[in-house]
Amino acid sequence: MMRLDRIESTDPVLIDVIDCFEQPELNDTSFSGKTVDVSEYGMQLAATMKIPVATRLAIRLDLQSTLYRLEGVVRWSRRNGEYLIGLQLDEDSADLVAWTRRFQLDF
Repeated sequence: MMRLDRIESTDPVLIDVIDCFEQPELNDTSFSGKTVDVSEYGMQLAATMKIPVATRLAIRLDLQSTLYRLEGVVRWSRRNGEYLIGLQLDEDSADLVAWTRRFQLDF
């Protein structure tokens, strides 16, 4: 299992449920959350509700006047006071290239 360096972050995020096999009534549900930490191809989110593993999400994240539209799959979910979600970003996300540029170092 590859674990990329994570950057702590507490930015607001809008979360949309695209496809939830375990709880189909969640499909097309939107709710707010915040980032806990982020990396090039994943992020940990704090959410207002429990989201099952394998659920497909779309997120909107507005950072420093740049809007990122990303999609991913929930790899883990647990409750620690609030609901925490581990999201693996999809390579086909609309803004993944722009997102990954934030993590590249200039040499």
